[in-house]
Amino acid sequence: MNPNPTSTLIPAPAVRLICGGISDMTLYRWLNGEFDPRTGKATPPVADFPKPARVINRRRYWSRAEVERFAAGRRVDAA
Repeated sequence: MNPNPTSTLIPAPAVRLICGGISDMTLYRWLNGEFDPRTGKATPPVADFPKPARVINRRRYWSRAEVERFAAGRRVDAA
């Protein structure tokens, strides 16, 4: 067991880098989906994207292992 469990948590900028340098808006869309008022169409959130493990002072932190697993799966799908 990890003596310091917070060492496996990473902030949003690190998540964006691991996921291929995505923008903050893309991260938001992956978590929440998107609604386009011009077309009236809603895009759902990315189903297998991990939710933040903790929120500390309004900052989100993810499990590094879950984010890396997600990113590895997307690389395999893209190949």
